[in-house]
Amino acid sequence: MHRFQADNLFHIPKMMCDRCVAALTSAPHAIDEVARVEADLMARTVRVVSRHYESALLRTLREAGFHAEPVLKPLG
Repeated sequence: MHRFQADNLFHIPKMMCDRCVAALTSAPHAIDEVARVEADLMARTVRVVSRHYESALLRTLREAGFHAEPVLKPLG
């Protein structure tokens, strides 16, 4: 865990319904109770603002049963 919050965006290809959204938005709270989590069902993405590293958040989403990949942000 690091001290500063980072904005992480993950693509979840198999996010298909509101139950998926509920599971995906609650999973990061298992490691960071104050994380901000927003899911976009149409884009199949989850944005997580957390003090935890991207790798820890990816592991948590995958342990919840979802294949997650980080969305790379353009430089500049």
